[in-house]
Amino acid sequence: MIADQDVMAAVDARAGTAREVLRFVHAHPELGHEEHASSAHLAQTLAGGGFKVERGVGGMETAFRATLTGARPGRSVGIVVLYDAVAAVRPDGRIEPVHSCGHGPIAGGATAAALALASLRDRLAGRVVLFGCPADEIHAPGTVARGGGKALSAAAGLWDGIDAALYVHPEFINTVSQASLWMRRDQVTVSGARTLRQGVVTVPMAAWRNLCAALDQVAPDRVIAEDVHLHGDIEEGAGLVLTATFLLFADDEAGIARTAQPLREALPGARWSEGRLYCGVRPDAQVTAAVADAFKAAGRDFVKDPPPLPFATDFGNISQRVPAALIGVGRPGGWKFHTDEGAAEFAGPDGEAAALAVAQILALAAARLTEPR
Repeated sequence: MIADQDVMAAVDARAGTAREVLRFVHAHPELGHEEHASSAHLAQTLAGGGFKVERGVGGMETAFRATLTGARPGRSVGIVVLYDAVAAVRPDGRIEPVHSCGHGPIAGGATAAALALASLRDRLAGRVVLFGCPADEIHAPGTVARGGGKALSAAAGLWDGIDAALYVHPEFINTVSQASLWMRRDQVTVSGARTLRQGVVTVPMAAWRNLCAALDQVAPDRVIAEDVHLHGDIEEGAGLVLTATFLLFADDEAGIARTAQPLREALPGARWSEGRLYCGVRPDAQVTAAVADAFKAAGRDFVKDPPPLPFATDFGNISQRVPAALIGVGRPGGWKFHTDEGAAEFAGPDGEAAALAVAQILALAAARLTEPR
């Protein structure tokens, strides 16, 4: 195996790349499935470092796969790279792309780790594959319409043949998450009409009151009313339609159906559609051990028994197919995620430090996991 000090030195030599990529991504905020500039920049940077790059993989225009084959036989390690921005809703209703979730440090760190390993190619075992996954942020219009890039890449079979999957995100603590929520996006449509002169309650509005009553029966952290529209001939009431989209959360797949049940019962005649299922994270003991050892080699602490993640991630779909680790790189006090203050944190010195930490952990873990068993 490549010596840890050699891996760390190679990462340190690419610290400038980590900062440059972070700054580029922050200077080009793009929403899910629209990340043309950032995707192209990352692909070009990796190609220049010796990776074989395929663009538009998995039917996603802004996705890519970049592969580096080492000089020795070994295993294949896949690394997730993110670069989409948060869909921040401004007071005037505008949706503005803002990098307030740490995707700049993720992109910079993953790219620096990849190029560090490329510089050690003559001693590297197996393969390192970077997967550029668009559309991490679930509320972006493109993500709502098409789904998250990690889930789509898994469904397209892009992770087939990968022996271990790594995904790092800035967090509050250094760890590998052992559990996360499951999630599904459901939509309901109710049609009806009203007569203003007679003061008759519309079918859609009555349906909305029934839904609100049903929401009171569900734990508040298990359902989010994401989008509600009443449209049609509002004045006269002909062809009035209510559409509502909900995010349903649960601890397991069966729990999604239990979460949905009171909403379905509140509107038995409505038309419901079910979106893509985002699976809970399934950790792997051997991959987790390699990551924990990487934190130790980097001189960083590691939390063995973290609390479960209070949200869902489509990396869970990858972890259901491939031995995987969702890695948190911590910062004392955490981050102000999805705020303008958080965007400033990630763009500043702390974000650059996080990118270097991401690079160190990914490179050290990948160097261990590519070794033949």
